[in-house]
Amino acid sequence: MAHFNAAPADTNTPAEQARDQMLRLMIAEQNDAFRRTLGFAALWRGQHLKGRTVATPGFLAIPERTQAALMNAVITFTDWTEDNDPYEDHSFGRVEAHGVAIYWKIDLYDTAYHFGAETPSDPEQTRRVLTLYLPSEH
Repeated sequence: MAHFNAAPADTNTPAEQARDQMLRLMIAEQNDAFRRTLGFAALWRGQHLKGRTVATPGFLAIPERTQAALMNAVITFTDWTEDNDPYEDHSFGRVEAHGVAIYWKIDLYDTAYHFGAETPSDPEQTRRVLTLYLPSEH
């Protein structure tokens, strides 16, 4: 849903570029904190990160033992690259366990979950949804 997607670097002043980078890092830290708990009682710098985790029918059809291993892989994910993290916000990844691959993503919404977050770096105004799904459901 919402990503902090700043204007191209050549259109920003150095101060704007520094602010944009700081906001991306804050969102990445918040997304990491949320993902590491699968959204349950997630805290970032003492603030609660509100949201939910959802799984698609394809993910739920996987054997429970494999689901558990995949969720653990999501929690411990650290393999950030330019390909899987183009916005530098740690909102997407791919993991494997027991020969099964899934994607996970974090979308940022307003407090009613209707629209993208207006201020995605503000935990009070942002709700996260972590989705676990099969590549075929992408």
